[in-house]
Parts: sequence; C-alpha cells; structure tokens
Amino acid sequence: MLREPLAKAADAVASAIRESQEYEEYERQKKAVRSDPATKALIERAKQIQISLMEIPEGERGSDYAESLQDEYEEITENTSVYEYARAESAYLMMVQEVLGSIIENVDIDIQ
Repeated sequence: MLREPLAKAADAVASAIRESQEYEEYERQKKAVRSDPATKALIERAKQIQISLMEIPEGERGSDYAESLQDEYEEITENTSVYEYARAESAYLMMVQEVLGSIIENVDIDIQ
C-alpha cells in the first residue's frame, strides 16, 4: 500500500490528468462512440487491423495481404468519427505517457 504522501501525490496527478483538455476530449469522443454502434465497430476493426499488421513478419510487410490490411485501415480512418476518436485517444495516451516518463526520470532508477 502506498504511504500517505505518495497516495496523495498519485491522487493529485490523477486529478490533474482528469482535468486536462486531452482527457476531456477523449471522454467526449468515447461517449460519442458509445452512442454510435457503427462507429464503434469501425474503431474495433481498425484496432484489429493494427494488431494484425504488427504481427506480420518484417519480410512479409509488402505482401498483398499486408497491403490489403493497410488499404482497409486507411479507408476506415477516413471516416471523420473514427479519425476524431483516434486523434483524441492518441493525444490522451501521449499526455499520460509524458507524465509517467517525467515521474520515472525524476526518481533515480538504476536498472543494470
């Protein structure tokens, strides 16, 4: 269990994240997606495609299969709702990553 000062600091960081513009936009986009099953399905398909593309061995990334997946992904992300959700999600996750990176840089972790 976190010691009280650390727990308070973690709560303050979480609160600041929830008050950020990135978080608010991401939450707004999530709410919009939840109310639109078609967009939700497109986003889920886009994520499946991303995973499939990452699993393709490097030597096969120029294959017809890889290119067809990439074409499908590009077509899906031309949808404005999908694009806006992906943009908001990316901005939010990048902000969280920066916060965590800052914390890690400021504590002296020497892994050997």
